Amino acid sequence: MLYQFLIRLLSPLVVILIVLDAIKRQGGWNFIKQRLGLSYPTTRPGAIWLHCASVGEVKAVEALIKSAPQQAWLITTSTPSGFQTAEKLGFANTEIRYCPFDWPFAIRRFLKTSQPAELWVVETELWPNLYKLAHRQGLKIRLINARLSHKSLSAPNWLKAQYRLCLTLTSQILARSNAEAQRYIQLGAQADKVQILGNLKQAGLKSLPQFEREVARDYVLLASSHADEEVQISQRWQALQRTELLVIVPRHAKRGVQIQNQLSQLNLKVSLASRQQAINPDTQVFIDDRFGHLMGLFAHAKLVIMGGSFVAKGGHNFLEPAALKRTIITGWDNRDFEDELVEFQQHSAIIVCADYDKLQQRLNQLLSNQAIADALADQAYLCIQNQVDILKIYRNALNLAD
Repeated sequence: MLYQFLIRLLSPLVVILIVLDAIKRQGGWNFIKQRLGLSYPTTRPGAIWLHCASVGEVKAVEALIKSAPQQAWLITTSTPSGFQTAEKLGFANTEIRYCPFDWPFAIRRFLKTSQPAELWVVETELWPNLYKLAHRQGLKIRLINARLSHKSLSAPNWLKAQYRLCLTLTSQILARSNAEAQRYIQLGAQADKVQILGNLKQAGLKSLPQFEREVARDYVLLASSHADEEVQISQRWQALQRTELLVIVPRHAKRGVQIQNQLSQLNLKVSLASRQQAINPDTQVFIDDRFGHLMGLFAHAKLVIMGGSFVAKGGHNFLEPAALKRTIITGWDNRDFEDELVEFQQHSAIIVCADYDKLQQRLNQLLSNQAIADALADQAYLCIQNQVDILKIYRNALNLAD
């Protein structure tokens, strides 16, 4: 089989990439060892295994875990940031590990030490050996909050055959939307296994806690930004000559120093959180490259610009600032939130900008007209409050006891 041959042939390269990833993302030896299928502490048998690729998937299941305090959970993730997010949940009924790469020996070793009761894969993650060996051990496999990219459908035929194998071993596919469900069926999933439940990331958003204000000055927030977005948006911000502060939270915190260097070349006065640089009256841009502060920054922003949408990254979760009644601007690429974007646009709850120049115009308009900004924020909040009880729907579909 080509897949099995390739993962063995490329094993030295995979090991090198894991080590480099550990260095780049500051994952440490624990990341390296566990991604290689080594050094797993024994887990209490009978936990439900939730595989969450990274931060977004961990946050998606937070409300689900919180709703079942008597259930034992085992979270695996593939990134240090995902691991940190899972740790930050602080649930006593949850253990956290790195998921091994898809080598059969690594998967077997993990299953032997963890002995989970079921495997729930969050969103996508189709790994043939993981599915095959989990199924062989008798685990029921479910895909929850399932989504599938167009890219997966255009994969080579030999790889799509491996994806189909994963889907035949899956007992339940709980899709985020009709479009996602149809893509799974097109890839080869049996239609009777697929249910459309909605986006689990909406669970828990109707009752968020109060967040303390960390930035005293009025500010506009660029959230979850990617390379090029920071420079392009900062240039437009500079041209507006606003008195508010621009706060940037990069999607990958390790880029903080790099972004500061880039923006300093624009003659902007930039402070960096990780270097404990204070926000002064003359500071124009504050880069918050710490971990776990985004929700508090959402809560008190005059306006939120969602990153990952002005470059081809699929967009990021604008539901969170909506739940905090914020005015939201996003870019042209929101393919990971297609259905939600349609609903928000229908209710005049979000602004979509085709390019950076349009963003500059919209920023000027909204910051100069508080009534328009407030109306958008109110509609965004209503879109969240009017949602059905997604958590209850998922709990029922998963037969999850309290």
